[in-house]
Amino acid sequence: MSIKHADGGTGKPRSPIAVANESSRDTLKHGAESRFMHGLATEEFEEENYIGEYSLGEDGRVWIKDDRAESGHLVLHAERMGLVRPLFRFNRFIYVYGVNPEAPAPILGAVMFLSDGERIHQCIWEHDGREAFFPRKVEAENLKKA
Repeated sequence: MSIKHADGGTGKPRSPIAVANESSRDTLKHGAESRFMHGLATEEFEEENYIGEYSLGEDGRVWIKDDRAESGHLVLHAERMGLVRPLFRFNRFIYVYGVNPEAPAPILGAVMFLSDGERIHQCIWEHDGREAFFPRKVEAENLKKA
């Protein structure tokens, strides 16, 4: 029995596609391996989308502020730790901060921004290799209610 695929192919595995982005070369896969990657490869977000308040619930708040006009960076303000650090872009969704505020290395922490496909709604904030937090973005309409 022969199976004919919708694309007219023979059913032989296709080779992955190499795509260049601003940080390096990524490989996009086909089939089941690509189910979650479509959104990552096509999302178009700018730094403005990351700016705002993020809630840690009872553990406080985190802000990403825009200081690009002065320092050229987004700035992390972590209420819980009293931490204020400029963020250095690692790639499209990941920013790092260093032990010394003037340099990204040695790395003290990282912030990875997550989307639901339409907007940035959460981030993963890892600090000092020991703690990870998952603050959710507070939307403008929720800020008006508070």
